[in-house]
Amino acid sequence: MSKSRRRGLDSKLWLRIVAELGAADITEAFIEDDDAFVEGLCTEGGKITVNPVHATVDTIIHELLHRIYPTRSERSIRRSCSILRRDLSDEEVQLFYEIYQSRRRIGQPRRTDV
Repeated sequence: MSKSRRRGLDSKLWLRIVAELGAADITEAFIEDDDAFVEGLCTEGGKITVNPVHATVDTIIHELLHRIYPTRSERSIRRSCSILRRDLSDEEVQLFYEIYQSRRRIGQPRRTDV
């Protein structure tokens, strides 16, 4: 049995979501907000904008902290990442993301048991 089934996945809802993915007008773009990090928006007309920047930057910072401090606990890394992220301006986040985009390589899917 898959992990999703064990968690009680509502298969009818999942099928509806997959169908909406095929039908929805989805744009990927940076979303600026003075008060919060916005991951995505859905307008009244149903158009969706997804901001890949903040989650990606958080993940990269988190993993780089693991690289710098391999013996620190996951909790300590998460705390440091949160503190660093809160202090970054939108411009710094965007620049960091652009640097990541220029450096990244697209790889094959892989498992966590390296």
